[in-house]
Amino acid sequence: MLENIKDFWYLYVLLIVFIIITIFVCIKAFGAASRHSKEVNALIAKAKRNKELRDSYKELSKEIIENAPAASLFEGVALNMEAACQKTEDTNGFYEALSDGQKKVYAFYYLASEAKEFGLSAFFKESSKPLTSDAVAAAKEFLNDDIYTVINEMFACYDEENESASVIPETVNRLNGEFKNLTNDIDLFALAGEYIKNNTSEFLK
Repeated sequence: MLENIKDFWYLYVLLIVFIIITIFVCIKAFGAASRHSKEVNALIAKAKRNKELRDSYKELSKEIIENAPAASLFEGVALNMEAACQKTEDTNGFYEALSDGQKKVYAFYYLASEAKEFGLSAFFKESSKPLTSDAVAAAKEFLNDDIYTVINEMFACYDEENESASVIPETVNRLNGEFKNLTNDIDLFALAGEYIKNNTSEFLK
């Protein structure tokens, strides 16, 4: 046996290396499967929660608006507008038919959601007018001056109609950081929900 090991030592080394690689691959595969499972479960939970919110605020009344938590009210109203928009063939026409207040809520929902998950610049990078300009108008009404100033400056970086606009990485990174710091302890959805509560007639049409 020892003679065999001496004569064919390299085969044993290769076998050990193969075993180590197999174990490593199995561990990586298990980790990937575990992450995928968590991601799928998170998506299912999110879809279930969104449906519950849509159902809760599908039929609005003055009493419902007055008694609802501001954050869930805003999210439910925005999700219902999003669902209605997705069902229509003319999304531009749907958006234009919204009232000024509804446009602000709809646009701000996308800004707040994408900024929270991907950073403020993500919204302006992926979207265009009138959604971006309406979101900025909403921010001016919903938020304090410091946060609005950062949002408006980021909008200026990506404004396709502004010839002097330029996407400078240093500026974008700075604004992303400032927005994150300023909103770290603020519930943007709750602030937007207060707008709905204070403008009930806009959402009962």
